[in-house]
Amino acid sequence: MFTAVSTLANRQSELGCDVTVVYSRKPGVPVPQELDQAFLSAVRRVEVPYQGRIRAIASLGRILNGLMRDADVVHLHSTFAGLAGRMMPRWAGRAPVIAYSPHGWAFLRGDAGTLSNRAALAVERVLARRCDGLVLVSDSEAETTRAQLGNVRCAVLRNGIDTAELPRAQASGRSRPVVITSGRITEQKAPDRFAELAMALADRADFVWIGDGTAEDRERWFGSAPVEVTGWLSRDQVIERVATADIFVLASRWEGMPISLMEAQAIGLPSVATDIVGNRDIVLDGVTGVLCSDAAQLVPAVTSLIDEPETWATMNENALRMQRERLSGASLGQRSMDIYAEFGGGGPASAVQDQ
Repeated sequence: MFTAVSTLANRQSELGCDVTVVYSRKPGVPVPQELDQAFLSAVRRVEVPYQGRIRAIASLGRILNGLMRDADVVHLHSTFAGLAGRMMPRWAGRAPVIAYSPHGWAFLRGDAGTLSNRAALAVERVLARRCDGLVLVSDSEAETTRAQLGNVRCAVLRNGIDTAELPRAQASGRSRPVVITSGRITEQKAPDRFAELAMALADRADFVWIGDGTAEDRERWFGSAPVEVTGWLSRDQVIERVATADIFVLASRWEGMPISLMEAQAIGLPSVATDIVGNRDIVLDGVTGVLCSDAAQLVPAVTSLIDEPETWATMNENALRMQRERLSGASLGQRSMDIYAEFGGGGPASAVQDQ
């Protein structure tokens, strides 16, 4: 989500908007030097200390309350910011447009029980009326939203990436291909599925997880599985590792529209992903990669790409030819302005992005 927010904020700033990004200092948030590289200098950043979820929501709410009095738009990103921003009182008279992007609905979480998901859905049905519109990052996320939340105002603002500086993947030529993925080691990203894949194909390929989690997470999900965990890397390092791999895998249980998968496809890396919301909007099944309807299909899908270099080459060429333009974020700024204007009935001049 960080890349999605930084790309959107930069594109809006390039249009002449005054953009402020409010964020919490949590594990996985880039260090200040990386934030300086990720955001244009004109984008203002406000950091909220993270002292636990409840206290951070209160702190975030107070900061947003102050910023809202001068902003034309407040765009809330993720469940955390969505709660803080939509629970605040709305003023009579002049008030900013409030838009909300969940980046993956909490009621679709695979690690939660049925009752928990039902409770999350009930909360979202109430809070959906506490903003001016929902901004969904993929067509499939929008379809799910309309089905679950009913008649709510929503628009699609597909995640986009800066494809101009991305390298191009080429077959590594190594005797053992490298299968790679990227993300935090959490239930959402299904590290158990990646570990099972690595154990099943340990004699055929090397497996790399770009990202990290706690020591307990690593032990819980990987144990003795033959997976290299890189720890947190800079974005440039991540791109370099992905571009020199052979196959990208995203076995997630739920998503919004994952930037890591978009970047892998724009780099030209044939990708194997679960057929879920977001993933299916990115991978062109059978053309630039393979979508798997269940976890059992991951092993044969990866095996086919290892065993069939002609298929790998065709998907690599297709991804480079089709995905760079298709997944580009070049028009992201103007599209967001159009959505805000539609939600609020006017053309906004300044925006607050919160995550």
